[in-house]
Amino acid sequence: MDSFLGTLALATILSTFYISGVVGLEVARRKFGYSPEITRRIVHVFSGLSTLLDYLLLPGIWFVVLITTSLIGIAASQKFGWLTSVHSVKRHTFGEVFLPIGTLTTYWVSLDTNGLSDWRYFIPALLIMTFADAASGITSDLLKLQRKSWRGSLVFAAVTLAILISFGTELVQAVLFSLAITIVERLSKLGSDNLTVPFSVALLIRFF
Repeated sequence: MDSFLGTLALATILSTFYISGVVGLEVARRKFGYSPEITRRIVHVFSGLSTLLDYLLLPGIWFVVLITTSLIGIAASQKFGWLTSVHSVKRHTFGEVFLPIGTLTTYWVSLDTNGLSDWRYFIPALLIMTFADAASGITSDLLKLQRKSWRGSLVFAAVTLAILISFGTELVQAVLFSLAITIVERLSKLGSDNLTVPFSVALLIRFF
């Protein structure tokens, strides 16, 4: 019972931390008129880092429950337009919904025969989804290019390569993986890269 209550308290703290950050950014956007494209990028990175924290600190089932709850919450927010800092971009996208779905499917790929997640598959995939995608989008925004530009894809590939190498992937393999993942990102529509990219990364690292 003490263990359950302790984990419940930790999950509550982590959830409160995440919700406070997102709500705080929403308040700031409404007060100061920040571009939703900028606030959306910030929420994307903040979500990725919060997910990493959840993954490292919570038991597997608690992690899955927390991410599933966030999926329900963000889907409701999109339907009712609660978070303008995330949903008010001009382009049509479901990226914020695909994000927790991508996390859950990537977690599934990372499970071993004992039902435990192997961080070697999950964490690199999560970090690539978090930082490579954000860096690509920011590059396109700064250069005032279309959403999927070749320069944005080049940045995406470079960040992906750096993350893969930092986790011990051999250079040639990392280059090939980066190219494949960049193609997946480029072909994914309506924000589905938040699902297809981490899922593809985990599959490549695990099985190839």
